[in-house]
Amino acid sequence: MALPDGPESLSNPATEWLHNLEHALESENAAALTELFLETSYWRDAAALTWDVRQSHGREAVVDDLLSVVGTLRPSGFRLDESKPAPALTGQAPDQKVEIFFTFETSVARCSGHVLAEQDESAPTGLRAFTLFTRIEELREFPWSKGHPRGHGYETDDDKQNWLDVRSAHQAYEDRSPEVLIVGGGHSGLIAAAHFARLGVDALIVDKNERVGDNWRKRYHTLALHNPVEMNHLPYLPFPDNFPQYIPKDKLANWLEAYAESLDLNFWTSTEFLGGSFDDEAGLWNVTVRRGDGSTRELQPKHVILATGGVGGLPRVPELAGLSDFTGPVMHSSKFTGGESFAGKKAIVVGVGTSAHDISHDLYNNGAEVTMLQRSPLVVTSLDSANLAYDSYWLTDDPADLIDYRVAAGGIYPLTISASQGYQRYIAELDRPLHESLEKAGMVLTEGEDKTGWLLKFFREGGGYYLNIGTSEVIAAGGIKIRQSSDVRRFVKNGVELNDGSVLEADVVILATGYQNRNSELAGLFGQDLAERIGKIGGFDDVGELANASKPTAQRGLWFMIGSMQQCRVSSLPLVLQVKAELEGLVPDAMAHPAQHRGHSLETVN
Repeated sequence: MALPDGPESLSNPATEWLHNLEHALESENAAALTELFLETSYWRDAAALTWDVRQSHGREAVVDDLLSVVGTLRPSGFRLDESKPAPALTGQAPDQKVEIFFTFETSVARCSGHVLAEQDESAPTGLRAFTLFTRIEELREFPWSKGHPRGHGYETDDDKQNWLDVRSAHQAYEDRSPEVLIVGGGHSGLIAAAHFARLGVDALIVDKNERVGDNWRKRYHTLALHNPVEMNHLPYLPFPDNFPQYIPKDKLANWLEAYAESLDLNFWTSTEFLGGSFDDEAGLWNVTVRRGDGSTRELQPKHVILATGGVGGLPRVPELAGLSDFTGPVMHSSKFTGGESFAGKKAIVVGVGTSAHDISHDLYNNGAEVTMLQRSPLVVTSLDSANLAYDSYWLTDDPADLIDYRVAAGGIYPLTISASQGYQRYIAELDRPLHESLEKAGMVLTEGEDKTGWLLKFFREGGGYYLNIGTSEVIAAGGIKIRQSSDVRRFVKNGVELNDGSVLEADVVILATGYQNRNSELAGLFGQDLAERIGKIGGFDDVGELANASKPTAQRGLWFMIGSMQQCRVSSLPLVLQVKAELEGLVPDAMAHPAQHRGHSLETVN
């Protein structure tokens, strides 16, 4: 079947393709479903049909996995999404695809979808799908609220109480436990809480810091975001137009504090989460938190969300030969607040990742003599090259939520690998002069595992790369020295002894060695058995999704949010809708918190 010419003509075959998809799913007809997909095709679901975030690779897997779940939620009403762009060609010849946005419903939810299809005259509708993405958008019986009620914004039977009285009493939780306890009040915890507030879910954030935003405010003096402001908006309250392109830490910290206040998010500062256990019979957690005055509270939430950092909340402190013999101060990068007190001192920074670069540059700017000790090869990318990965956020007129949607639809592991390799080949050539200058200065560089560059380093490890904002030029000019760990024999009382017997003197050692995986944190909070049952957190799992991130885990009622502001903005909506659905008893037991991943596994996922 040949498609007629003209962009408007694509709506008819797209509508017919959706009609055939609905009919094939309704009748559970594998042959008819197979006709709709290319042999090399993919499906990614964000809780619309699986109550999970997962993906299937290859037409046979796509068909099998769709048929394995379709009978539970009975999807219907497939139609073009009039709120998004009409079907149109996208990409460059000869790899152009037809992009289709659509909506549909299940027995419990309103959902959306996205298709990239190839034109194929032999197909019944003239189209065969290359990728299919489905996402939950709203629970039918529990829709998103439209905002605060008008009037005073509070209700009370006591004429002497004002809004602050009611608000303070609500946040005290003296007469109840929250339905959801969010541990960690950075951007990921705030984003989740903002969504829960709109769903009418009673959620409480606890954070050990004294003020909202202190997770940024207390970090080193010169810290700023390394990606542009357009990428980092939080839901419901975008940054004002006067915000700088790369937001300084203190401005971001103050914004997070204002965000929590403006959206009336329940937040306990100066509160440490001590851990707990899950009561299977009652379906509740029994957890303990320590307040700022030293008192403890026992809470019984139904769900706990750990949102305590991008990779993990516990510093990684490696065992370095002789380090205990060093007589000067030794600190982890998490304790570094600025280089002013090290003027004229000699500093060794262990590590060469982003924090190591930023700290070294700050020390250098404050007059310290700095040597970075490199322990493993590093991916270095200029900031301009790095930001090409997300240039649609500021080079197009598309709204951020539409770009977010396309990012989610494209999060298919084999395609991510292929795209990242192509992107890395392109920017490696752009950055060749930068790399040559760094290698001349003694730095060992890499293009990352399977030559996928910094972006996959971020997803897999949360580190191992540096986006250059100026430190590379200082290194190339010799202002900051590079030494390889293979040159070092051991630490001694006044520095490090090199293999030739000489001593590289130091007054201070800063360990920019990153953070432990969340699993280490988990064992300390809930016990080793639960940690082993959960498995790794972050990196890619056996179906190509981020392991245990924003999706059901092997422990009922336990969830994790990880990643950048852009990542959490994309992944948070399916997570909170899954939690709300479980609170309302909408998720079948067989589909809630599987002991292991469902669906077809990948053989090569790292």
